[in-house]
Order: sequence, then C-alpha cells, then structure tokens
Amino acid sequence: MVQWAKENLALSGLRERPVRFITDDVFKFVQREKRRGRKYDGIIMDPPSYGRGPRGEVWKIEDALYGFVEECLDVLSPKPLFFLINSYTTGFSPTVVSNILKMTVGKRFGGVITCGEIGIPSKKSGIVLPCGIYGRWEAEKE
Repeated sequence: MVQWAKENLALSGLRERPVRFITDDVFKFVQREKRRGRKYDGIIMDPPSYGRGPRGEVWKIEDALYGFVEECLDVLSPKPLFFLINSYTTGFSPTVVSNILKMTVGKRFGGVITCGEIGIPSKKSGIVLPCGIYGRWEAEKE
C-alpha cells in the first residue's frame, strides 16, 4: 500500500515534497514526534478496525479513535491545512467521524468539516456500492 501511495504521490507531481509514510505503531510515533517538537500541516489517517500489539495491546477503532485524534492535535502546526480520516469499519457512521473532528480539530482550529460515505460506482447497474466512510477537516480559506 505504501508503494502504491508513493506512486500516486509521484503521479500528482509531489515526489519532492516532504511526505512521510508511517508503517510502525503510529501512536508511539506521534508521542515521539511530540517529544521532538515536530509539527505537521496535515494528517491523513486510515486506522484499522481492530488490531493487537506485540504485548497483547488491543486497538478497537470505536474505543481508541477519539483519543488518538486528540493526541494528534499536539503535532499539528499552528495553522494546519487538513486532517483526513478514512475508515472501512462496518457499521461505523460518518456522523461519528464528524463528531470526533468537531470535538477535537474543529474545536481548536475552527475550519470546515465534511463527512460522507466512500463508494464504488457500478456502471452496469448505476448504483454505488458503499465500502467505507471519510471525515475531512479543512482550514478556513483566507
């Protein structure tokens, strides 16, 4: 997936931009970045529905997403540009992601929040097959 994302980055003409792809424990990564004082203008998050760490730690999106987004606030720059969350968790509503963004990023920075379903259009039937949700926070345009 990371290789595919890098190819998309290059196709978008952004190969030379400072984009980081994180494949280790992202919660620990964010904590290290906080200690180092690093800041980011944007975050794209695609968290798993469920996972286990090497010491039996359990990640459940419904229990951990709010706290993780809140933790990420400390690595956002003073004027961040965007915060995007994708989820493919069955039964997870766009309203949940919207509420999380409103109570965290929106509360701190204002901005605009949009949320909805991710779908795959079927040309033959003309319907859209739902496959996930997204939530996007964007800074107000100046």
